Amino acid sequence: MRLHIGGRLIDLEFRQRTVTVLLVFGIVTLLLWNASFVPAIMNASKTGKSARNVGATPVETNPSELEVKAPEPVERDQWPKELRRSFRMDDLQGPKSRKKFFPVAMEAAAPRRNAILRSQKDLIRGQRRAPDSRYNINVTNSDQQSLDRDVPDIRPPICRHFSYDVDSLPAASVVIPFYNEALTMLLRTVHSILNRSPDRLLTEIILVDDCSTDDHLKAPLEKYLRLLPKVSLIRNRKRVGLIVSRMAGARAARGPVLIFLDAHTEANQGWLEPLLDEIRRDRRQILQPFVDAIDAMTLDIGPPGVFHKGSFSWDLRYTWLRVTDHEQAQAHEAGLPFFTPTLVGCAIAVDKQYFFDVGAFDEGLKIWGGENIELGFRVWMCGGKVVTVTCSHVGHVFKEFPYRFDGDKEEIVQKNLMRIAETWMDGVKRFFYASTRLYEFKRAEFSAEDAESLNERRALRRRLGCRNFEWFLHNVVPQVEVPPGNARFYGEVANTQSKACWEVTDDYYVSMTYDCYFHKVIPENNFALTPDGLLRFKDRCVKITAPAPLLVVAQCPHSGPRSATPPDRDAVESFGFWEFETTGTVSGRLVAKRRDPETGALEHWCVTQVTNVLPQHNGMQMPQLGSCGDSEFQEWSFTYGFDFSRIPKDIL
Repeated sequence: MRLHIGGRLIDLEFRQRTVTVLLVFGIVTLLLWNASFVPAIMNASKTGKSARNVGATPVETNPSELEVKAPEPVERDQWPKELRRSFRMDDLQGPKSRKKFFPVAMEAAAPRRNAILRSQKDLIRGQRRAPDSRYNINVTNSDQQSLDRDVPDIRPPICRHFSYDVDSLPAASVVIPFYNEALTMLLRTVHSILNRSPDRLLTEIILVDDCSTDDHLKAPLEKYLRLLPKVSLIRNRKRVGLIVSRMAGARAARGPVLIFLDAHTEANQGWLEPLLDEIRRDRRQILQPFVDAIDAMTLDIGPPGVFHKGSFSWDLRYTWLRVTDHEQAQAHEAGLPFFTPTLVGCAIAVDKQYFFDVGAFDEGLKIWGGENIELGFRVWMCGGKVVTVTCSHVGHVFKEFPYRFDGDKEEIVQKNLMRIAETWMDGVKRFFYASTRLYEFKRAEFSAEDAESLNERRALRRRLGCRNFEWFLHNVVPQVEVPPGNARFYGEVANTQSKACWEVTDDYYVSMTYDCYFHKVIPENNFALTPDGLLRFKDRCVKITAPAPLLVVAQCPHSGPRSATPPDRDAVESFGFWEFETTGTVSGRLVAKRRDPETGALEHWCVTQVTNVLPQHNGMQMPQLGSCGDSEFQEWSFTYGFDFSRIPKDIL
């Protein structure tokens, strides 16, 4: 039958015959493909019988450790590049699925897929864990999410196009200490490594249990780990803390590269190869991946905004430092690594031999606290470098209390920080002592044993020929300003109600910003209140220009022809001076005073945060002079208070 449609002659019978022929051809082709390809896959699966259950029964290794032995290497097939992709436990559907996934470490578990899933379900359902509040994580949410969940690939786009010669890269041992960790967070950390690490590049995962007390982290956990490839377990006989536990894992490791991860991290796509490639290029460096925050409630991983590097505060807290614009561009657009003065601490990669050559972790640091800052100081000062590898991403839950303590947490951490100051900070350690000993709970004292143990680290510094701390400040972190030697209060001046802090504009007015130290960004607008009553900003001072209420930064008063000459009292009172009426250790009212040149009366005002209505910077939030009252916006705080009288006499 023929039809005319739109001027075209259509033979319907011919079209039907053509469709039938094509359909038969497709069916025959599919049958022939199955006859040749599926048996090959089945044969590959049969040869995989040597991939035995690679777990082992715990054996005594020494009086203080119990270990589940690491697995033997597992033979595997090599799949074409076009068939490679990220691995999930759901892929382990039997022989046909083996053509689908990248040959990662978890591939060896294929024959045990059903056993793993059954054991996993029984372990999670059978745990008798504490409430979520103990973990500072939404563990209920974690228990409901897959251990093999997909995570967004938030690397810079250029990183996805990089390729690495896997055969030329060194292999890594991953060390993960834990203490009463949330079970599913710990297991998801392990699964993410196995799922996203090429088998050739992962020697082992070493879990170090720091004497956990939760029952489900004992025999039930051991039983489950025996089903996973390349996972071993060391159990401490007594509580020794994160730092010593990491060292136990490092000494047991067989790989040429060490990677230390927290037990609540998650490796992202392509996380391992960039780290190993950097170590292959230069083994004398400590690396960290780009650490993405995992929300403690939702467990979502968000893309990074502005890139930051690690720094430190004068009381030796870890802080963030914004990278420069050109560093951000190079990292995001070209995928280049960038230097960082200190480490986040939750994810560290290093050549094993170099790690021990440069002094490893200081085992005199107890439990937790300061090891990330100490390692950064030491490596930079002793000839190495510390680098963030932009194309390697690891997620991390930043918990309020990252590690549980036996004993006085504040005393333990303070002694750790004192040890760092004594070993590496030279003369500027006086600012550390003056800022911390202002608080009674931070007035820890070294025992004779503590003081004696410092000698070993000081000897290490001499043996390695390390530079002084002044070199570190000038060359590695020049953005960190050394406070004036006589400052009583120092740092950002922040409103305790709004959390906004002072900022100096280009035309030298004092305005306000919300990009402050409270958000873990290192202070960039440091003011110092000195004993002469002057409020200093770098080489200038904040001047009182009443009746104009705005604060301006001007040249400091001086009594001689040279600005370095100390000002006399009359010059200071005419310029305007400041008193800080404290209501807390570093908080209170800022009172500005000035002597009227005509009447000789001493005038005073309190500083208040307001929305500016004057022509200059109209509509901006600004600190202004006004009458003293009960306004909550008249309460201010400094980053630091310094009490130099409390520095130990031997330090002076």
